[in-house]
Amino acid sequence: MNKRGIALVLGLLMQAAAQAQDCEAFAHGDDRSMCAALQQKATRFCDDIVNQDKRQMCMAKVQPNSYACEAIKASGLRAECLQYVRKTQASAIYTYTSSKKP
Repeated sequence: MNKRGIALVLGLLMQAAAQAQDCEAFAHGDDRSMCAALQQKATRFCDDIVNQDKRQMCMAKVQPNSYACEAIKASGLRAECLQYVRKTQASAIYTYTSSKKP
């Protein structure tokens, strides 16, 4: 393997380790599970969240859709969830930038 390949592999390993350490800053619990779910983009980490509303918020963030938001009982958190999903979906749709100059 050439030097460039080795450097790439080492860089990827260091990046993965740094991301894993970010979630370790949280105490074991809902916040740590939410962090892991968002980093891994995997809803299986959301299942570890005890608070039902936070679990649904986690599902909505990992798979940006409003279905999970509808199960949230706390009205403030539900509104925050819907706003997050709307913003995420809009940024995914409207990523096109015109090449025309004003």
